[in-house]
Amino acid sequence: MRGKTMNRYRGFYDNLASFIGALGGIPGTRYSVREPGVALYDSGVPDAYENYALLAPDAANGPVDTIRRGLAFFAMSGNAHIWPVFPGVADGLCGILEDCGLARDGDFHAMIAETSRVYFNYPGSDIVETVHGDDEVRQWADCAWRGFDSEGEPPEPFVSNARCMARKDDFTLVHVGSKAVGMLYAGGAGCGIYYVATRPEYRGQGLARVIIEGLKTRARTGGFGRVVLLATSNGRKSYLKQGFEDVGKVRIYRMDGNLEA
Repeated sequence: MRGKTMNRYRGFYDNLASFIGALGGIPGTRYSVREPGVALYDSGVPDAYENYALLAPDAANGPVDTIRRGLAFFAMSGNAHIWPVFPGVADGLCGILEDCGLARDGDFHAMIAETSRVYFNYPGSDIVETVHGDDEVRQWADCAWRGFDSEGEPPEPFVSNARCMARKDDFTLVHVGSKAVGMLYAGGAGCGIYYVATRPEYRGQGLARVIIEGLKTRARTGGFGRVVLLATSNGRKSYLKQGFEDVGKVRIYRMDGNLEA
């Protein structure tokens, strides 16, 4: 049963693991090349959802030691971080995370869609523009930061990371007039959507739907028949209307503050 459960999520896990690995190649970030059972990424940004610890399927062989290595990694910076836990990764893992001081922080919804189907009157790919140049990258980063209701200006490491992603072949950063943004990552034998966000003052205009269809079009042009994403509970309803299907939930655990190994 465990193997069948993990197979349902394999595309999500592989894309996210590859995504973390690609981020690790960005100058200025700290990345632990997958130690046994875990992929670690510290962006340098003090926001939990910018720093990841992802447990690999073989983490069941030694989850306590694996988690301790992850905590030691993040203790070096003291940055908050999250641990997405895919069903079937390791039996009893959630209890071990809680014993190590992590708190449950809700769920992501694993969702998948066919790229060939359009679910509303999409105005065309010309309205969704690919980000080019430092000025557009900074505008993209500012929109993404504020679109997720983060306060103040985006931290410089976040802008720097976006700048490096825009230069990599596997990443496609897009925007609609800097009012809404999104990103496509083609890696891990799949294609995933990330960072879909709309500035608060432009919400309710359907811009996120336009971004999603633009990213699906780019995925289809790149030869991908499907795209995957991890949605919040708030975003799930909108994705369902655009042809995404639920695969299941991914538990999120979080640790904040100054950490000790």
